[in-house]
Amino acid sequence: MRFLFILITCCIGFYALNAQSKYGGIPFVRNFSTITYRAGIQNWAIVQDARGLVYIANNFGLLEFDGNHWGLYTPHNASKMRSVTLDGSGRIYVGCQGEFGYFFPNKNGQLEYTSLADSLPDQFRNFDETWSVFLDDGKAYFCTFTNIFVYDDDSISVVQPENLLELSFFVNRELLVNERGKGLTRLENNELKLIKGGDFFKDISISSILPAFNGHYLISTFQHGIYFLDRNGNITPWNNNRQAYFSEAIVNCMIRLKNGNYAAGTQNNGLLILDEKGEELLQLTSGRGLDNRTVLSVMEDDLHNLWIGNNNGLAYVELGSPFTFLNEETGLPGTGYTAYLDDANLYLGTNTGLYLKNSSGTSEPYTLIEGMRGQVYHIGRYRNDLLVGHHNGAFRIDGKHAELLSSEPGGWIFLSLDNSPKLIEGVYNGIQFLSHSNGHWSFSKKPSGYRESSRVMEQDRDGYLWITHGYKGVFKLDLDVEQEHINSVEFYGKEKGFRSNLLINVFRIRNDLVFTSEQGVYKYDKREDRFIPEPLFSGLLGDNVVLWCIREDALGNIYFMGEDYIGVMKKNSVGGYDLETSIFNKVRHFLNDDLQNIVILNNNEVLFGAKEGFIHYDPALKINRKPGIKSHIRRFSTTSDRDSVLFYGNFVNNGNVAETQTKEYVITLPYRNNSVNFTFAATSSFESDAELMHQYYLSNFDKGWSEWTTQTQKEYTNLREGTYVFHVRSRNVYGELSNETLYRFKILPPWYRTAWAYTGYGVFVFAFLFTGFGLLDRKYKHERKLMTLKQRKELIRKDNEMETLAQKNREEITRLKNEKLEAELLHMNKELGTSTMLILNKNEFISKMKDNLKGLVDKSDKANMPKELSRIVHDIEGNLSSDTDWEHFQVHFDNVHGDFSRRLRTAYPQLSPQEMKLSAYLRMNLSTKEIAHLLNISVRGVEISRYRLRKKLGLDRKLNLQEFILKF
Repeated sequence: MRFLFILITCCIGFYALNAQSKYGGIPFVRNFSTITYRAGIQNWAIVQDARGLVYIANNFGLLEFDGNHWGLYTPHNASKMRSVTLDGSGRIYVGCQGEFGYFFPNKNGQLEYTSLADSLPDQFRNFDETWSVFLDDGKAYFCTFTNIFVYDDDSISVVQPENLLELSFFVNRELLVNERGKGLTRLENNELKLIKGGDFFKDISISSILPAFNGHYLISTFQHGIYFLDRNGNITPWNNNRQAYFSEAIVNCMIRLKNGNYAAGTQNNGLLILDEKGEELLQLTSGRGLDNRTVLSVMEDDLHNLWIGNNNGLAYVELGSPFTFLNEETGLPGTGYTAYLDDANLYLGTNTGLYLKNSSGTSEPYTLIEGMRGQVYHIGRYRNDLLVGHHNGAFRIDGKHAELLSSEPGGWIFLSLDNSPKLIEGVYNGIQFLSHSNGHWSFSKKPSGYRESSRVMEQDRDGYLWITHGYKGVFKLDLDVEQEHINSVEFYGKEKGFRSNLLINVFRIRNDLVFTSEQGVYKYDKREDRFIPEPLFSGLLGDNVVLWCIREDALGNIYFMGEDYIGVMKKNSVGGYDLETSIFNKVRHFLNDDLQNIVILNNNEVLFGAKEGFIHYDPALKINRKPGIKSHIRRFSTTSDRDSVLFYGNFVNNGNVAETQTKEYVITLPYRNNSVNFTFAATSSFESDAELMHQYYLSNFDKGWSEWTTQTQKEYTNLREGTYVFHVRSRNVYGELSNETLYRFKILPPWYRTAWAYTGYGVFVFAFLFTGFGLLDRKYKHERKLMTLKQRKELIRKDNEMETLAQKNREEITRLKNEKLEAELLHMNKELGTSTMLILNKNEFISKMKDNLKGLVDKSDKANMPKELSRIVHDIEGNLSSDTDWEHFQVHFDNVHGDFSRRLRTAYPQLSPQEMKLSAYLRMNLSTKEIAHLLNISVRGVEISRYRLRKKLGLDRKLNLQEFILKF
């Protein structure tokens, strides 16, 4: 029966045996200290929920890890937590010191503890540790050292054993309990019954029981090794040769891995990965991957990686990764440069020396080959000899010893020449020949004619040796192999097709030479004698790709590393190549950046030279990326006044923990809390150097996705009222995108922008308008009245102004008329003056005639008398026309003096013409002398005439004639 079990487990674990390479190292490990997770040192049990969140039973309570943030939840009495398990709804059952119960999210998404132990009767309440919690068919089993409590349908029943209990186990839906003094028992109908062979363990403490084929068990004990128990009760050691080792190690826990292997956590020797026979495949302990050698709990997650609960801290072991480290923690010191798998022996060359690893087990130490301390560049088997290129020269390895072949410093590489028994060695300053005799290689000759460094070289089909120099270019050597002579050296650089002379290397790929450069990959065109782009690499990686190293395995897969890429071109079934780079992103920054190298072992496993040793890649192991990376909203809080968490990361839908938000969790915030903060995380991506990046945007605010960032928080401030949806997604180092996680929330408007406010505004506006229009109407009426009065006043004013203006116009007209009259009067006065002057002139003329006549009389010259008289007559006739002057004068005079002559004549018809003239001259206010002149009388005659005129006018003596005439 045992043979059948082993056969079946061998079949099941066949893949695992092949996947666990003998030449691998330790996996990537991420250690978490108490400073990191801020809780107790001991971690007793670990589980993972459907969302990928990890829960750990810690000394201080329940630890929660979402990939970015740690949380701690404690029961009411804050006792040490010993066990944890999950049911299908997401309820987290826990067992503690003197306490048990469960955690489940409350309405805010925060885990809230409910004690079940508090409902126990008083006689059962005082119990010790609850070391195990199991779930089955709706029942929860809380196992202590004294009783077993069964929680079913909100009631608790108690199983009371005869003896004290040790640890309990749940296997194949059966509760197995190791009862002291009795042995291994099974719970049946609330009774513990001894199973076949169970009494073997009555004095032995069992640490774990695992199911095996056909109802058999694999049982580990703390201090007595590991046993196989079949259905008939037969007990045999699992591995006789390692039984003592297991006993000394003290196995604290053990689980069956999904690949068929086993993981055992020990007290003294860390974590052991064992095959189906109990042989050790891997050990991780203090200084070898782990920070602590005591393992209290082990859990395999969805990615086939292990969570390790240590006595002091936690660790995450990437057991499902195809990459492992060969470094100083495994016993290999230094930076990795070269390696070679020689039969069962793996030789590794670092900057500290050449080391041999025995392939019988990964825990075997590396042995430094005697005489091989220092920088190693190359190792390979050439015919019967294993040759090493070393800083100190060329060596042949014999077992664990080295023999010097050449002391020429700087043995870069060895190259077998086609169709020739000779071997070429590249050194610091040229090349040299090695010849084969008596079954071994020996130094032969160093030819002259070429003294460049020869680290990289290949021979083409025509026998030419191509040597590349990283800073100069390419040299083509024509060799005379028989004479060990260099016939010619030809240089190739920019002028022959390369874009520059830098970073050029040569590799043999698909039985042809491929040249990498600073810009692109090339091949040699013999016909054109120049280099042209190589189509395979240019097509898959681009024309400007910078590659440092290329290697091809036996299956035709092409591995490469460069400035922007590290990966493999996998040869497919139709002869083409499929590019795979994402899984290699994880190891990129670990690689050696000095002399980059890829080593293909003869079993097609790959070693990459690393800064610390090597990174081993096993292509047979496929990374399980299911269920893949998941993004979660872990906190939602407001930051307006003070930080206030409103959501704690857990949705509940129909009584089950859910991954998506339901309407019950849509929070409505008052406007004063319009500044919010989101905290998010990505689970199922707990690896070290996961390089998690996140992207987010807030609909109704952001225009699109943000740039990728490592930040796991985002704050928004001063948001307006409205409905918002926060979107977040994550990306891991493999380029995988998570689901898009959403969180919806609402912000109410400020009170002055609410519906009630707008209603109030409407009422206020209506009232305001009503009142306003009323006031406006009253104002309008009042203003209209005032306007009417004003208009009336204005009309009156206008009338007054018009009247005034009319008066002014009349006055102006009068003034103008007066001015006209004055002008006419002035004109008439001028006419009167002229008439008067004419009259005066006439009177002067008459006086003159008078004088002339007197003179004529006096001369009495009768002879001239007629002549003189004729002249006088002529002058008189010339002045007769002047008689009309008085008539002309009288017309103008009457016009000026208001028809004075007519009025005077009418009033005093008795006046003579001479008196009328005198009156006119007096009216003109002429002097007596002037009047005498005009009347042609003497002054005395004027006085007499005035006197006569007074009498005719009937004037009193008191009246002045002049004044009367002027006033008449």
